Amino acid sequence: MEIQSRRNFLRFYNQENYQKFVPESDQDKKLPIPPLEIPYPANSILIDLIHPDNLKISQTSFLAIVNSRKSRRKFTDEYLTLEELSYLLWCTQGVKKEMRFGTFRTVPSAGARCPIETFLYIGKVKDLTPGLYRYISLQHKLLFIKTIDNPKETLSRLAYNQDFVANGAVIFIWVAVPYRTEWRYTVLSHKFIAIDLGIICENLYLACEARDLGTVAIGYYEQENLDYLLELNSKEYFSVLIAPVGKIPHKFELQNFFSTQKTEVTIETLKKYLGMYEIPNGPQVNVILEKDHLIITSDIFQESLKPHSETEFIGGEMLRAVRMILDEKGSVIKMVVLPGLISDKDIIELIKK
Repeated sequence: MEIQSRRNFLRFYNQENYQKFVPESDQDKKLPIPPLEIPYPANSILIDLIHPDNLKISQTSFLAIVNSRKSRRKFTDEYLTLEELSYLLWCTQGVKKEMRFGTFRTVPSAGARCPIETFLYIGKVKDLTPGLYRYISLQHKLLFIKTIDNPKETLSRLAYNQDFVANGAVIFIWVAVPYRTEWRYTVLSHKFIAIDLGIICENLYLACEARDLGTVAIGYYEQENLDYLLELNSKEYFSVLIAPVGKIPHKFELQNFFSTQKTEVTIETLKKYLGMYEIPNGPQVNVILEKDHLIITSDIFQESLKPHSETEFIGGEMLRAVRMILDEKGSVIKMVVLPGLISDKDIIELIKK
């Protein structure tokens, strides 16, 4: 019953129930409009970001960005530039026009209410002191909040020991201000806030992909403790999603994976590779033969393999390439995989069962 009740916020009323259950809004009651931004001290020193007119980006087809978009958990130790951070903030929360009742931004929002604010932990951005910040979107500027002790240990612990979170150059921390939407939409607001958040997060994914950066959305974290760290008034606003961002390792080139010359492969050779393979104490895959080519299947994907040589194969988006390792008698002992979308690891080894 609890699961069912929690689903209800995703539902919407028909006209009869709308009139019955949706109360008069504070907007209808002529109550004051909530601030478009969480207030901050008037004497705060703000850090200028790069103006959106001066942001640089290479020309990449939108389809290529969409096709390559994926969650990435492996980051290098490289620093982001202030221009790259400015670009990401503008793409996810940039204010194009401010009005009395809301803001038009680079992301859509129900009723232009824009109930999400961006906080950041900045660890590796050139010329910026590591610490907690806020994006002051109405001015496209940064507000420094404070430094924190042992940031990697602290942030990893708050993310349930997902260490990769603390390895990002920047961690986006999105904070919801529910009343900003509730003022207009009352009990309908929380579905709209969730939708707004999803759109913002996807913009971060796409913006990262266009700049050779990586990110991953994380909803599994200690919310109350993170809110305390951010010094939030958690009754009025609170964190709802985090996403580390960093430079991603250069992709392993396919030609560097192959160690054999391209040759023809017989059906009899392919047959000896059939069977189950597994990562020790982990998932397993099945290799089957369909007509004249191998297919690797699992619970979550299926990939067709094109022979490169008798022991090496070209895959696709999920598995970029595969090498079969044989013993002295010519029997298969394991499969070495160059992963694609299924993993951010450089190489995966699966043992023949």
